[in-house]
This record gives sequence, structure tokens and C-alpha cells, in this order.
Amino acid sequence: MSRSQPAEHSLEPIGLPVWWAQQRSRTPDHVAIISDGVEWTYQELDQSARVFAERLMDAGVGRGDHVGLCVDRSAEAIAAMLGVMQTGAAFVPLDPELPSDRLSFMIADASIEFIIGHSHYQPQFRKHAVSWLDCDKSIRHQSTANLVNEPPRLQPEDVAYVMYTSGSTGKPKGVQIPHSALAAYCDADIECYQLTEKDRTLQFSTLCFDIAIEEIFPPLLTGGCIVIRPRARAEHANELSAIIEQFEVTAVHLATAYWHSWVDLMVATRDRVPKCIRLMIATGEKVSVEHYRRWQSVCDHSVLWCNAYGPTETTVTATVYIPDEAFNAAQMPIGKPLKHYTAYILDDQLRPVQGNATGQLVIGGAGLAKGYLNRPELTESAFVETSIDGEIQRIYLTGDLARWLPDGNLDFAGRVDHQIKLGSYRIEPGEIEAVIDRAHDVLGSLVVHDEVDGDKFLMAYVACGKATLSAGGLRESLRDSLPRYMIPNRYIFIESFPKTINGKIDRAALPSPNQCVVAHDGDATMPRDDLERRLVDLWQDVLNVPEIGIHEDFFLLGGSSLLVTRLVAKLTTEMKIELPVRDFFANPTVATLAGHLRRLLGQTETHPIASDTRRLRERLPLVETGFFPSDLHQLYFVHYRPRNDARGQAVVLCHPMGHEYARSYRNLQQLAVQLSQLGFDVLRFDFAGSGNSEGDCGEFTADRMTKNIIDAHGYLLRRTQASHVFAVGLRLGATALASLPRPVFEQCVLWDPVYCGKSMLRRFDRFHRRQLRGLTRFNKVRRASAIDQSYGHLMTTEKRQSLSALELRELDRSFPLVLTDGAFASIEEQHWLDRQPTVHRVADTIDWEDERYTESAFSSPQSYRVIASLLQRESSK
Repeated sequence: MSRSQPAEHSLEPIGLPVWWAQQRSRTPDHVAIISDGVEWTYQELDQSARVFAERLMDAGVGRGDHVGLCVDRSAEAIAAMLGVMQTGAAFVPLDPELPSDRLSFMIADASIEFIIGHSHYQPQFRKHAVSWLDCDKSIRHQSTANLVNEPPRLQPEDVAYVMYTSGSTGKPKGVQIPHSALAAYCDADIECYQLTEKDRTLQFSTLCFDIAIEEIFPPLLTGGCIVIRPRARAEHANELSAIIEQFEVTAVHLATAYWHSWVDLMVATRDRVPKCIRLMIATGEKVSVEHYRRWQSVCDHSVLWCNAYGPTETTVTATVYIPDEAFNAAQMPIGKPLKHYTAYILDDQLRPVQGNATGQLVIGGAGLAKGYLNRPELTESAFVETSIDGEIQRIYLTGDLARWLPDGNLDFAGRVDHQIKLGSYRIEPGEIEAVIDRAHDVLGSLVVHDEVDGDKFLMAYVACGKATLSAGGLRESLRDSLPRYMIPNRYIFIESFPKTINGKIDRAALPSPNQCVVAHDGDATMPRDDLERRLVDLWQDVLNVPEIGIHEDFFLLGGSSLLVTRLVAKLTTEMKIELPVRDFFANPTVATLAGHLRRLLGQTETHPIASDTRRLRERLPLVETGFFPSDLHQLYFVHYRPRNDARGQAVVLCHPMGHEYARSYRNLQQLAVQLSQLGFDVLRFDFAGSGNSEGDCGEFTADRMTKNIIDAHGYLLRRTQASHVFAVGLRLGATALASLPRPVFEQCVLWDPVYCGKSMLRRFDRFHRRQLRGLTRFNKVRRASAIDQSYGHLMTTEKRQSLSALELRELDRSFPLVLTDGAFASIEEQHWLDRQPTVHRVADTIDWEDERYTESAFSSPQSYRVIASLLQRESSK
């Protein structure tokens, strides 16, 4: 039995750029996009898209090329998508959070030579031979008067975009969506969801998933408005509802897991579905009927609610189910094919099944992908031509099981293979297994998912013989090769896999998921009172973890923002308390969250900080302070001595200067503690004339810095008798390390070094002037004093000349560099960086150039991990 939805009319294969141009001509002054409070008209969006297209064509980009997009949700990003398509090229979304080797594969696989991106992502692509075009706000105001290139005439088979998904061979696969498929999908989407120019659609999804295609292109082809999810977090406990109401959003598309969590949060906070919503689409995975019932209980008006289904290979959505008022099924169907699509249930021989039997769901019609980029064998196995109902048709084998219901809707029944759908992600377990199998002592692996109350968790069975493996250690080893959502947090270690009679893994004979080991980060401390016990129970229920300590981080245990909203919903219901989601992010352990809840409830703190930190203190180093001599001055130091497992090796930490010294004090302190816990003796000291050290700040020169560093090395060596002494320098401290006149340390790690002292001083001066602007004391405006100062440092002519001359030149040794997000952004810095052999990019955001952050500490967990790993590697040589 088969079902199909025949097209009412054939689409003219004009391609989306022509269709877009027609709509822009009809509604040039309509608001196309609202982004962070700024409105873009259709005319302005089109103008920006044409600027992108002209720049790309000037650079030689044309039909058949692939242009990478590494962008945040923004109006500029949408203009870039349109601009790329106007050249005849295809855009390829690149997720900056992916591991570098995965990005490298995608760039090479798609032969990407040009990337459009937001400037803060550019450093991640330095090592690639690609050209970069900034996707910044100025694009909106650039003129198109001089545009002379004529866009190429598109053909239906030309590719509009390439979307990468997980691949079973260990490599991602690029799905090629042609213009004909995108046009067919948009036409079907507009009709099914009844889109009009009065709609405001929320652009909520990241641009690396095809839900974003649904949120962007159909609305723009009807004269509607796209509201881009604001970057700033809302204060309201129900953040999504607040955004929808603030911008009067009428159409919302959400991954099913997000929709489930939002419904739970509305129930918990006694919120109602915002009155402005007329269209709600859940998509991506199986919808819980119980959550649909909850939705009905909090919705007071008529909403077109839809359950959408469709693999990336069928261009976003292929079938849609719209329940009627009489709906009472135990499972939510996935509906009927959209216009321009067909759907069939076939057996193993690709013949239609009889009656309502279960078989493989296959999709046909105009919305199919062209195939997989550079994967002809895979394309031939997934996209086949076969005779159905006496007609040769090209179909896509979804790998999903389904059956026809008596009313003509499709009922989803799981996967033919073992592919896992986790949130908005389709994951091939083989890709994860290929990485796990490379780990030391691993004999083989099998990745599956466990499910509790509708939430899925990745779990890995790992065969390791007689070896002893750590779940935390194995998880840590996967971080460099897999994105976070593909890293299992639960492991079951076995000697070998049970096998069936034909040699395959006997899945039925594997240990129960209840025997899993969770990747904990330390010993579990049990709850001490009823509140902590209740929080532990909630966490164990939500995370599906058998044992949780009160000091363990929710997110390191596998928690996500989706699960946070579920926890907040339960806490709000039980405790009748207003708890913004952001408060949970600030208190991610049971102990800290319990204390925060008590404060909100006006209760007395049950457990003093001292008792809470007793376990942590046992791991803290022994700390001694004092002074050591250097160049006729006494320099203040803090020595962190490891309590246990001392390596007999030491590290000197070299501070920045000026306000950067104050800003980084806490971070270097934390780094010292972590290195000491790894067994290093650590010496943190203040340069002469800074901090607690003796000396005249005005006499602080580059020569004095290097002399201080050399003396710190000698003092630590005498104090500890260490076999090796390493150094870590931050900002100017790193630059001073790199300029030492002779080799002093076994190795130096340069963390965000200052490239040019003159530029640094100019920035300090600029910060200093801005700090004085508009400030008053005793009703008088503060003015710059006669003393030359540069935001935190007394300056003299000699000092300025000395620091201005300090810069990074060709390094005599191969010093590893650790660079945070946005560091080394100028062209000169990039050229220098390209010549360095060892560069480690981290996602920590420090923003040295942003005056808003000059007084605040920064978050640097990835920097800590990389620095610790580098020093451990050096110490083991």
C-alpha cells in the first residue's frame, strides 16, 4: 500500500534567488528581519546580499563553487546566504564549535576556498588556505551603485547549499540540496503552514541545522518578517515565551526536545502559550503525546500545531501531521506527504508492503537532495530508481520504519539501522566508535542510546580485555575529535563483546544500561540534608545517572540547556519559587544550587562554606608567601606546593602589566592551583614596581622584566631543587618570556602574548582616557593629571620607549602558543602566526580589546586544560 501527495501544479525552476528578487520587488519596504533591535527592510537585505555576491564574484566565485559560512544568527548571515546563491555557488554552514580536524575535513571535502564569517571566528581558520570575508554590520550600509557583475542563470540541478551530517564511516557526509528541491520545499511549506506577509517567524535554530532553512527562506518568499533570537539572555524564568511576546512572534519552529522542555516550563510556571502564536511546528524527533496534552492545557486560543518529519536528504520536511480536536492516539503520527513529495512503505525488496504492515519509509518527489558530496557509492545506495505502481521513480531510503494508518497518515516505528536521533542531531554511532577505538587499550566499542522519560543519552560499550579504563579519561580523550553532543557520558567496560552464531555482536546479551559508569570528575560526596537529597534525586532522574555527588558539575555529567529547563520546571513546581534559568547556570552543583535556593527562600544557610569546602581543601596545594631578591628589589611571591604526588618539576607564572595584571590575577591564581594539583611546584610573582613587590612603577622596563623572570627561575630552582623548570606567560609576561636573552626554562608557554608593545600602550592610553570621561568627584569633572598614566601604570619616557620596543619577533625556539577567541586578529599578527609551528586555539573569550571587560576576570577553562596538557607532555619527556 502506498500514499502520495500529487502536486497541484508544477514549479517553474527559477531558483530561489529569482523568486527572492520577485518578492523583494513586491514588498521592498516591508520589514524582512528584526535582529537585536535593528530592522532590515527587504530592500536593505537585498542590497546587502548583492554586496556579498559582488565581492564573491570579484574573487572568482561562481557556479559549482562552495562557500563556507561560519556565522552566528544575524541579518548579515541571511544576506550572506542569499548573496552566495546569487553567484551560482552553494553555501556550506561551518559550526565553529566543531573540533578542528572535523572542520578541516569539511573544508577539504567541499573544496572550500572562500569563507564568509563573523570576525571572531576567523582565527580558527588561520591554518587553512582559504580567503575570508567578514560578515559584519557594516555590510548593510555599503552601496551597490558600482555593481557590474551579472549573476549567472541558475539551472534546477545547481546546488543551493550543502549540509553536513554524521557519517557511519567516521567522517561527516555533505548532503547537496539543489535549487529545484529548495524551491519545491519552500512552495510546499508556504502552502501547508499558510504563511503570509503578516507572519513573524522566530529564527531560533543554529544555522548549521536545516531547521534554520525552514525558519528563513519560506517567510522571506511571502513578504513576512524574521525575528532573530536575541543574543542577550532574558531575565524572565520562561525566556522563550518572553522573546515571543516581546516581538509578537506568530510562527515558531522548534526541535522536539526544546518544545518538550518549553511546555514543561510553561506548566511549571503557570504560563500560557503566548497569544500572538498562530503556528507551532515541532520537528526533529518523536513527539511525546503527553507533552501535546500538556500543550493543550496551557493553550487558550486556536494554534495551527504541526508535527513535521523529514531527513536532511529530503530538504527539511517531507511529511506533516496536524492533529484535529478528536485526536486521542497513543502515539503522534508523522502525517502525510507535503505537496511535491511522495511517500511509500516498502519491504526489503523495495516492493510496497500489503495493507498496514510495517516497512521502510521511502520519500520521493521534487524535494530530494542531489546526493552526497564526493560519495558516489553512498549516494547510489541511498538514492535509488525503482518501479513503484508501474512508474520508475527516484526515491530516498530513509532507514526509518513506518506503517500506514487507516486515515492515511504515517505512523513512525523506529530505525532500520542503529542511527541515533539526539535532539536536532542525527548521529551515526560508527563515527563515534571509530574515534573510541583509537584510544589506548580499547579493543572495540559499540555506541547506543539509553532513553528515560523521552530523554536520550549516548552510552558506549567498550571492550578493553583485562585493562582498566577510566570513564572520565576516555571522555576527555574524545574532546579533540568529536563535537560535544557526540561524546558519550556513560560507559560500560567489558572484556569482550558477546557474539551471535554468525559472529555479530549479540546486542541482546550486552549488560543492562543500569550497569553504566558515569564520567565523574572526582569522588562523589553524598547529600547532607533533605534539600540536597531531593536535588540529587532530581538530577539522577533527569540525567539518568545512578550516583551523583553534591559537588559534581551538572554539565560535566552530560547535562544540557534542555535538561536545565526540565529541572527548573520541576523545581519551580515543587518549591513554588521563581528560578530563572540563568541562576542554574551560575550554580551548576547540588551544593551551590541548594545554597542559592535557601537564600531565595530566606532560609538560614545550613552548611557553612567551611564544611562545604573541606573535601576540596584536601586537594588544594600548600601555599606560602614571601619575597625574593632581584636587582636590588624584593619581589613578592606565592609558592603553591603540591600536597601529594609531587613531580619534582616546577612552573613560573609571569603576569601581564597595568590593568591587565589586575584583570588576570584571579585566573593565574586558578591556573596555579590546577597545576599544583597535577604535581607541579608553582611560583607566581609580581614584577618590580607592581603588585606587592618593591620598586618604582615608573622604572618598570623590558630589561627589568626579563631580569626579574631570570631571578624567579633561579629562586624557584633553589627552593625546590626541581629537575625541570617551565614557564607560562600571559600577555606582556608572555612577550617578555619570548624575548629572554638566553634559554632559561625547559619550555615556555605563551598565552595570548602581546604582539607589539607600542600597540598595547596605545590601547592602554585609550582605555585610560575613556575611564576619565564623564566621571565626577565633589561635583567636579575628573581630568587627566599632569602625571603620565596608562590605565593602571605610571609612565615615564624611558619606560614608554622600552615597552614600545618590545614585540614578538622570530622565536628562537618552538614555543607553544595558546590563543583565545579573537586573539591575533590583525593582518600583521596573522602573517606572523602562520609561521609558528605550534598554535593552540581555544574557545575561551577574553576580549582584551573590549573596554567593557577591562575590570572583570575572564573564563578560561579550555586554556587551563591546554596549558596543563602541554606541561604534562613536556614533563614526561
